[in-house]
Amino acid sequence: MPPLRLGFNPRIVPHDRRRLLTQLREIVDVAVRLEFQVVELNLDTYMYELGLRTFFDADFIEILDDAPMRFHLNVFRDAPTRRWPSLTDPSATDRSIALRQFVQIIEFFEQRHAMEMYVAHPGRRMTADAQHIDVLRESFRTIHDLFPGLPIAVQNAGDGAVLNALDSVLAMLDATSTVRFALHTGRAFHAVNGDRLAFEARLDYMARFADRMAEIRWHNTAPGREPNMPLHVGLDRGLDLGKVMRTIGRNPGTVHMIDTVGLNPAGLLREVRALRHAVGV
Repeated sequence: MPPLRLGFNPRIVPHDRRRLLTQLREIVDVAVRLEFQVVELNLDTYMYELGLRTFFDADFIEILDDAPMRFHLNVFRDAPTRRWPSLTDPSATDRSIALRQFVQIIEFFEQRHAMEMYVAHPGRRMTADAQHIDVLRESFRTIHDLFPGLPIAVQNAGDGAVLNALDSVLAMLDATSTVRFALHTGRAFHAVNGDRLAFEARLDYMARFADRMAEIRWHNTAPGREPNMPLHVGLDRGLDLGKVMRTIGRNPGTVHMIDTVGLNPAGLLREVRALRHAVGV
């Protein structure tokens, strides 16, 4: 198996500009010391409302430009918890708003510091999955028409949102040829109620789309536990990390994203060791 492309999401909270820049320098330092190839940054809805330049100013972009690693941008990960327009919205008006927002974000970063990947999130489920999937396909087609070759992926969601069920994720992958995907393992396992056999059967089917797996967002979980537990925490009836890795984690272009311990060097090392153990390294 090829070496893992490792990334982490530090989950920084931008209290003020000075602290944000200090945090970003710390993130780059940790990523260099621990040999991460990718760092993922968040753009939440409240950050968008306050203005992109409020957070991503020239000093911020300069740090990104000088850093040796690549960056992903996780866009509106909090959207399913708010009444926020989404790329999966069946309302043409709301979907048009969502597309304008996304286009503005893409133009902003492509002109300043292009991201290696933009990760989008589905919105609330309001109708049949098939209709939401059709809408998502059209949204991605519009974005790709405006930005040919743009690296963009969609992530599976939590309860009450589109792409919560693994079967709807598989239907989306079947129905599209250009949509890339980011798999949150904890949510995916919860989507089948922690049934390991059902989960592994769907992973086997998902393996045929491994070349479109932009990220695997590694979270451990088990029946009755939160879907975002660290990998190094032993859980009874938890995820079989080795099985997940062997089934869908072999694509060298997939980024193995750690999103469980924030900017904690010791925690990041433990998570990396758990992933390498799953590979057998």
